Amino acid sequence: MYPRYGRRLPLSHQNGLLLARLSWTVPSLTVVVATLMHLFGDPRDVPFFISETDYQGLQDHVFSWGLTIGGLCQMMYAWHLYHTLDAQRPGLWFIASLIGVFSSLNAILVAHYDMYNYIDPHILTAMFAFGGGVLWSMLALPALGTLAAAGGRQLRTIGFTMASLGFIVMIAAFQTVANSFDSKRMTLEEFLNRAQSGVDIAAPAEYVLVAGLMLCLASFRYDLIQQHSESKQRDTKTSTAESTT
Repeated sequence: MYPRYGRRLPLSHQNGLLLARLSWTVPSLTVVVATLMHLFGDPRDVPFFISETDYQGLQDHVFSWGLTIGGLCQMMYAWHLYHTLDAQRPGLWFIASLIGVFSSLNAILVAHYDMYNYIDPHILTAMFAFGGGVLWSMLALPALGTLAAAGGRQLRTIGFTMASLGFIVMIAAFQTVANSFDSKRMTLEEFLNRAQSGVDIAAPAEYVLVAGLMLCLASFRYDLIQQHSESKQRDTKTSTAESTT
């Protein structure tokens, strides 16, 4: 054990596991439901970016409220993990946790800076949310080190690989096409229609990116369970040793 900064959340082990589940199920369901509503509605084209589902009507509320609730859960989750899990490199784990809180905050902001009315803040917060999430999961690997659960480390590695590849492909595919023409005086819809050949690759890559990040969030559940079990075993051994003296 080592001293942590700030105050830990008043959560029991079971509360922590529930928060772990909510941190990835809420945004995952939000993306799936909003995507299906947009797909069976009147999409601009197929495939489309996840942010295009933040469109007027019911899907707008699903997207905005779902990501807001999911982002709040993720912020609490990142702080709970920081105070609950033992790390091999505490300083790096603190930095990773702060990045996790920051990326989760930007996931909330993305839900309210929709691409139709706030394109520049939307792009900025989306990059912070995606890039921060990838960096958080990357730093968690060396930060937790050998103290991490084997299942959690394996799932985190898979998720990080998916998220990183998705992020790189998304940016490269879309920017290559978007930079090939002059977008001045175009509406957002006109711009996306013109860049659809890039969206055809970038949009599926974005879904892979999000799926990878959700796997990373789900992976920490293994660490919570393992370290709780180890803590109970230590307490049992201490109690046994004290009773025999």
